[in-house]
Amino acid sequence: MSTMRIVLTGSDQPAGAAILRELERHDAELDLIEIGPESGTIALPAGVTHVVHAAAASQPGLSPAAYTAANVHATTALLDACRRHELQQVVLISTTESYGSQLPPWPVTESWIPRPLGPAQQSRVAAERVARTYRRRVPLSILRPAPLIVSGESSLMTVVRHFVSRPRGALVAGGQAPLSILAGADLGRAVWAMLTHAEDSVDHVFHVASAHTTWRELASEACRLRGVEGRFWNAPYLFARGLDALRLSAWVLPEPEGVEAYVQLTGRPHLIDDSRARVALEYAPLLGLRGALAQALDVYERAPEPDSEG
Repeated sequence: MSTMRIVLTGSDQPAGAAILRELERHDAELDLIEIGPESGTIALPAGVTHVVHAAAASQPGLSPAAYTAANVHATTALLDACRRHELQQVVLISTTESYGSQLPPWPVTESWIPRPLGPAQQSRVAAERVARTYRRRVPLSILRPAPLIVSGESSLMTVVRHFVSRPRGALVAGGQAPLSILAGADLGRAVWAMLTHAEDSVDHVFHVASAHTTWRELASEACRLRGVEGRFWNAPYLFARGLDALRLSAWVLPEPEGVEAYVQLTGRPHLIDDSRARVALEYAPLLGLRGALAQALDVYERAPEPDSEG
């Protein structure tokens, strides 16, 4: 197989940085480009064979128009550029978080209908729909990762830090809602699997996950890794929803700043079936919950050394 020349967007964001670390391990030429809300015509380098679009705006606090510009308009500009090249594959990194809070208590497949919460996820669903209109003009593959545990800022890591900083907080429904998680390293492995199995992944959508867990297990494991004694107690889901409706949930459930629909998020399941990727792409995750948390918390979240003079 000839050497790939891969264009990667979003390498300065958690998902893109995780993908970059994996791509650097392989025999491929890499070009990192930045695209933003103001992107007009995008120029791709000559000889490019693959494009991985990992750039996305998901940080809280932006206006709906800003999310649309960063996610929908920028994706459209990039795909217009892709049309002008003879590419082997374009991989769009989407997210299973766009399914919202109405998942059943069993793993869902790629055919599940998105029900995004908030303008950030709504714009990412719109970007994926726009990308699908290019399928006849570019060799498109879509990857929907499970909620990502990775160094840097992400919605799930915001909640993890919240658990560590408030180890005696309440967990909705006792923390029993199951969820799938994805380690940053496994996201990179999944992207590389798609690139090396282009004939099996073009025109398809894939889920990927590292492990299944529960919110209580996630919270407790994060506290153990940081040497914090976690003592979480049960806040029944319907009770928490009632407090949330009355805007009194902070009385029992202090919400992480910038996390929308915290009660629905932690009280509902988010289980993902990634069997198609494991079979068609030979994707095999390396890390479970503990390994994913250990990597993500070790880089930026390492506790400071105690003051020897104190």
